[in-house]
Amino acid sequence: MAENASKEPRNTAKSPYCWDMMRLLDNARKEGELTDVTMRVEGQTFPAHRCVLAASSQFFHGLFTNDMKEKSASIVNIEGIPVSVMNELLSYLYTGEVQMSEANVDDLIASANYLLLPRLKNIACKFKERHMSATNCVATFLYAEKYDCKELKTYAGELIKQNFATVGKSKEFVQISCHQIKDLISSDDLVTGTEEEVFEFILEWIAQNQDEKEQHFAELFRLVRLSSISDQYLYTKLMCHELVQANGECKEILMDEIRWRALFSGQQISRQKPRTCLQTHEDAIITCGGLSPDERIRNLTVCYVPATKIWYELAPMLNRRFRHGLASCRGYVYAIGGKGEDSVYNSVERYDPRTNSWGFVAPLPQRVTLMGAATLQGLLYVTGGIAFSSEHGGRRCDTAQRYNPSTNSWTVVAPLKRRKSSVCLVSDTHYLYCIGGLADDGFLSDVDRYDPKLNVWTQMAPIGEQRGCACGVCLENKIYLFGGTVDPFSLNALVSCEVYDITLNEWQSIAPLQVPRFHGSAVLLRDQVYLFGGTGSQSVDRQNSRMVECYDIKSNTWLDAHSMPYNETYFRGCPVSMFKDLLQSVNKVTTLPQSS
Repeated sequence: MAENASKEPRNTAKSPYCWDMMRLLDNARKEGELTDVTMRVEGQTFPAHRCVLAASSQFFHGLFTNDMKEKSASIVNIEGIPVSVMNELLSYLYTGEVQMSEANVDDLIASANYLLLPRLKNIACKFKERHMSATNCVATFLYAEKYDCKELKTYAGELIKQNFATVGKSKEFVQISCHQIKDLISSDDLVTGTEEEVFEFILEWIAQNQDEKEQHFAELFRLVRLSSISDQYLYTKLMCHELVQANGECKEILMDEIRWRALFSGQQISRQKPRTCLQTHEDAIITCGGLSPDERIRNLTVCYVPATKIWYELAPMLNRRFRHGLASCRGYVYAIGGKGEDSVYNSVERYDPRTNSWGFVAPLPQRVTLMGAATLQGLLYVTGGIAFSSEHGGRRCDTAQRYNPSTNSWTVVAPLKRRKSSVCLVSDTHYLYCIGGLADDGFLSDVDRYDPKLNVWTQMAPIGEQRGCACGVCLENKIYLFGGTVDPFSLNALVSCEVYDITLNEWQSIAPLQVPRFHGSAVLLRDQVYLFGGTGSQSVDRQNSRMVECYDIKSNTWLDAHSMPYNETYFRGCPVSMFKDLLQSVNKVTTLPQSS
């Protein structure tokens, strides 16, 4: 019977009871009642109860339970704790409350760290955060590192970055170690009036103790973003500085920058991304041309800024075109060939992001569409496609051509190993890779590599799955290939994707697309690939084709998709660096402009 009887809910005395009990124990401590241990700090004594101390602190629990003399000693000497905060520490151990001020907070953090009191340490760190400013953030940064206060150190570091011009001149700053300096000046978020200030700061930091610190000059100099430094400062100060001249590595870094400036003189192309505060440009994706839902050929040009998720309307192309090539080269964007309203083009037009305008450049030697286009070492390449002539009409070609912006001229280079169209053309720093495509006898798995020094094509490991009309990018010795089709009637698209290891000459599968598509465009910005446009299978409606898929290379995952403001097909896209001032002067796109 007793076992089956219903049990009454247990009445539990919660916080008021516990609080009253701890307050009474704290009063007993202050009066010396029932205490069984005395803490001696800097000659002063503080009576307490062992069980309370052991329950409140891992330090005291270990002290009183391990086989040490303090286990049974009536008086325990405590080293490393300032007597000025001992009463506050005991009050916290008994009641969980502490009286904190700017005068005692540092000692409380140090004591909490010593006594293994993480909650008190966190409370004190939050207090310091609330009272931090540009005048004390350096000292706080150093203090936080000493006592392993990770969040406080991060917060102080951010404040240092935001006030670098001011705090970089403070006396405390010279105490920061080399690895701490590297963490700060390597950050995109460092706020400075000019990049020259960063170099001047390095010199000042070294000058405080040159004999010891000069050995770190090269590793710090590498973090100066030379591309953001003016020509005058670079040639009159950097080149002549004794620390630069005395270090071979620094001289080579400087010469690389000088050679780059000579190669791209007068063009807005830099080797390094400026710090956020000094950026005059936005990393963007430009798209142009294509077919509207009612099959009209477009000259629409828009750009997308992933950082803000905003689309902008730019100046339209001079020719309406689709199935064309598009590539960025030396800061400009080139639209090449393609199909127009009445014919296939050989015209090439160039977009200037400084003036938001298009202009014609030297045309291709032949009219061509469905070609591959890519940039290698500052030169533009076009391979394969369907070429049109009055003699033969349209047929697949094996032609490979190179455009030199400096001379505004095209040169025919070694032909492909076979005639093909709808190839994917990408480049690393040394070679071109012509991948897949469609030949007269079907879709291909071929991969051919072009060496510009030898002017030869070499066959590499084939892709795992035949495909044409795919798109791809290259990053850090790997080529990423997305989608495409193996349907000669262009009714079905692939979702499969592959990655090629250039070093190993091997392909393997990676995460598939969310939306099947071919004739799409893949654009690499940092470590993410933005995939958009193209045409899907019969089961993919135009609304879904507006989705911009974002592939994260590091995690091999597709992230939350963006969306296009229109549902064109057969347009092309590539990366472009847009002036922020220009973007502020053009219209944002929410719906498709009807006039283009």
